[in-house]
Amino acid sequence: MSAVPRPPSVYPRALALAAHLALIVLLMALLRSPLALAAALLLFVPLPGMLRGRRYTHAWASMLLVGYCALLLANGYAQPQARALMFGLAALAAADFVGLVLYVRISAREARGAAAAA
Repeated sequence: MSAVPRPPSVYPRALALAAHLALIVLLMALLRSPLALAAALLLFVPLPGMLRGRRYTHAWASMLLVGYCALLLANGYAQPQARALMFGLAALAAADFVGLVLYVRISAREARGAAAAA
C-alpha cells in the first residue's frame, strides 16, 4: 500500500497554526496587562478560518501579524528588562507570519494546478 503524498501547503499551514496558538497562549500567560490580554484575544478572530484552511483568512491574518511583530519589537526596545521575552515573542509572531504567507502562496499554486488539470 502506497501512502498518498501530502500537498506541500500542509507544512506552512501547520507552522502558522502552531505559532499562532503558541503566541495566543504566551501572550495570555506571560504578559499580565489588560492591553496584552486584549491583544491575545484579538488573535482569536482569524482562528476559525485558519482551522478550516481558508486562504483568504490566512491572507488577512498575515497583515494582522505584521503589527504584532512591530509592536513586540518596539516593546522590546522600550523595556530593556523584558527585551529577551519581547524579542522571543516577536520571533514567534514572525514565524506565524511566514507560515501564513507561505500557505497562501503554495495553496494558491496548488489550486491553479488542480484547475488546469481538470
